[in-house]
Amino acid sequence: MIGVAAPWQEKLLSSAAGGRSGSSFGKEKLEKLMHAPPAGARIAAAASSSLFVAGYARGRKQVWWQETSCCNTPGRYCCGKSGDNDHNGWSLASERVQVLALLVLACVANQACRALPFYLVDFAPDAQADRAMNQDLAFSSADYGLLATLGFTIPFTVASLWAGVAADSVDRFRLTAAAGICWSIATASMASATSYNMLLFQRALLGLFQAATNPAALSVISELFPDARATANSIFGLGIYIGGAVASLGAAVDEREGWRTACLGFGFVSALASLPLLFRSEASGPSKEGARWPTDPFAQLQSKVVALPGEALSVITKSSEAVSEPSARWLLLASTLRFSAGFAILVWLPTAIRASFPNDVEQFAVINSLIKAFAGGASSLAGGVTADGLRARGFGDQAAALFCGVTSLASAPLWYCTLGEGLSFETCMGFLLVEYLVAESWLGPAISALQGAVSVGQRGTAQGVFSSLTALGNGLPVVLGLLAPEDLAKGLQVSVSVCYLLSGLSFLMASANLKDPSAESTAYE
Repeated sequence: MIGVAAPWQEKLLSSAAGGRSGSSFGKEKLEKLMHAPPAGARIAAAASSSLFVAGYARGRKQVWWQETSCCNTPGRYCCGKSGDNDHNGWSLASERVQVLALLVLACVANQACRALPFYLVDFAPDAQADRAMNQDLAFSSADYGLLATLGFTIPFTVASLWAGVAADSVDRFRLTAAAGICWSIATASMASATSYNMLLFQRALLGLFQAATNPAALSVISELFPDARATANSIFGLGIYIGGAVASLGAAVDEREGWRTACLGFGFVSALASLPLLFRSEASGPSKEGARWPTDPFAQLQSKVVALPGEALSVITKSSEAVSEPSARWLLLASTLRFSAGFAILVWLPTAIRASFPNDVEQFAVINSLIKAFAGGASSLAGGVTADGLRARGFGDQAAALFCGVTSLASAPLWYCTLGEGLSFETCMGFLLVEYLVAESWLGPAISALQGAVSVGQRGTAQGVFSSLTALGNGLPVVLGLLAPEDLAKGLQVSVSVCYLLSGLSFLMASANLKDPSAESTAYE
């Protein structure tokens, strides 16, 4: 396929796409074409003839590549308007940016509803039933650990199989909107829970419906931003931090109105955030061929489930081969430890703060919200930019792994001090702010280093292994739930600090095992 990277090609293609006659080309354009770089002269000549004839015969006013390259993925929204893929594509008037904004909004609603229960529990002996779901429904910290982690993760993982089938078969905007409305209903329905088992069932429904978001949204983004996928994905990922920040405000609602009102309110607002995508259709762009609901989606899902045992061995073998390099395995170990630390903080920090500062819960809700949204988001973006900058300066993937190691080691004492005994609330929040600024920068560089540690043909498999480690990260929060309520804060303080230290050492080992880019270049020459 002919690309459109070179300026002389762009001029020619715009002429052909405009349906101009042969005389309109003029001598100057033909002479420019003939003076194209030698390596592409013959290709350019052939392209000029075919494109000119096509433009003359059709006489359309649309850009030619909208008829060729984009149509290789029929019915997808990536074609959009021609202006969406030029240098003005990041303008707020750009349709693809507007779509990205709607997807980020859906991601925020997704994460806010997912994290809300973390701020609605209180294991203090004097906790009020109307302000703590665990007191109202009489469940223990161990039950909460299951509710917050595996109660969501297991149905989420199973539903991801169906979500992948659906994202390839139906309108992805409406799929995301429908899923958003359903998870909003599941969130609001928690307000009616009369027992722990009922609440666990509603949490499982939340996981089932939220599984549809990433497959649909990320596939749309990859098509809308072929020239800036990493940046667009990072922007979409900000929804994780903003959503977590919004969920933190649930603690303030809980303090004033109770946990049931918080569930109703979050469910209602989440539904409103999901509605705009319901009125946007992929069919409103280029014709969406084959984008129909599958004849029997459950049969497709059943076939995938039935095939899982037979394919499991093959998947395990390929995954093992993809991460056979010592550097890749050190990176995966380090990432597992970081996921464990992150999930433990997410699930148990609100409970620890309630126990240590019972009179500052509302202040914590607001401050934690700001820290997550601004410090967490800024740190995440800065980490990715740093990794790209180091690579551009020739330091390679060793520097990315080293960066992760240093920040992980630095995060350990910062986190330990955050939950230190005898601290004032303000000092605690100050340490938490600095800890977020340092710790949340690891993900982008870690992924970059992992991609550099494996061969090009195995990067997808390695990324799949990396993503699956998020499930293992739920183990630490479950174990912490087995501790007595009075020991939770200390257990969280020590366990997360240890995870940071071990992950930092693992990242340093990965850096030592990664190939030196200068040595690799010399060997190649």
